[in-house]
Amino acid sequence: MTNFDFKKLVDADYLLKTRDNENVVVIDARGGMLEEGSLMYDKATVVDWTDISLLGEFGGEELGKLLSKDNYQEIFNILGIKENTEVLVYGFTMPNQGFGDEARVVYTFNYVGFDNVKIIDGGFDKVEQLGLNKNYNPENDRINVSSVVREEAQDNKKAIFTDELLSLVNSADVQIIDTRLEAEYNGRVIYGENKAGHIPGSISVPFNSLVDEDGFIKSREALEEYFVSKGFDKNKLQITYCTTGVRASYVAVILEELGYKVRNYEPSFARYANVGEVV
Repeated sequence: MTNFDFKKLVDADYLLKTRDNENVVVIDARGGMLEEGSLMYDKATVVDWTDISLLGEFGGEELGKLLSKDNYQEIFNILGIKENTEVLVYGFTMPNQGFGDEARVVYTFNYVGFDNVKIIDGGFDKVEQLGLNKNYNPENDRINVSSVVREEAQDNKKAIFTDELLSLVNSADVQIIDTRLEAEYNGRVIYGENKAGHIPGSISVPFNSLVDEDGFIKSREALEEYFVSKGFDKNKLQITYCTTGVRASYVAVILEELGYKVRNYEPSFARYANVGEVV
């Protein structure tokens, strides 16, 4: 059951209500983690976070950055997204699966000024229960962005990058939020970062701690209490990070809805571990 009162959140049944609406585009954000032959919503297009991000080597400054607005217009044209389109996006059902990729789509599309994009609460487990499924064929069902000549976003005010972040690590006006798993925060390397640990002074808020055991985002009241218990201060700037900026986007979207001032460190810990001190 959807608990979080949020205009960018709908339940899976909303797919039934909008199924015959030609102005609706559904995105399966599980992307490259989705195995061929897996079930997916029959009217969805599979989009990986790398399809809509600037690419580069792991641990470099480019991986995870957003693209130019012109690039996103090209991608919108491929997806059939127009000014009056409503976009619905789902990912794997947390807390046991997924990385919050659905919110990465919201974060990205909002940068372009496209706000009519909504997360399907509860993820694919709830979508699957509708029974409107097909088997995933990557060649036919995943977006093809090979024609897009990628350029970096030039005016991304909601992002922060390494040089500026390094200058703010010890600032009293900033709270840095580590959205990775607690095990990663405490020193376990899972995704190949150059160093273990976390950014000094960062607060551990695992991205999947924001959902309940059924995969629904927790209520506004529960989330407010949780963030206060973590010492969050709405008078300070919150900077979110993970490994490549995807999980961090998920937390950033929710924090912003709750009234926090948030910037997402898009290259994230994969990059920071190459250039900054960790604890």
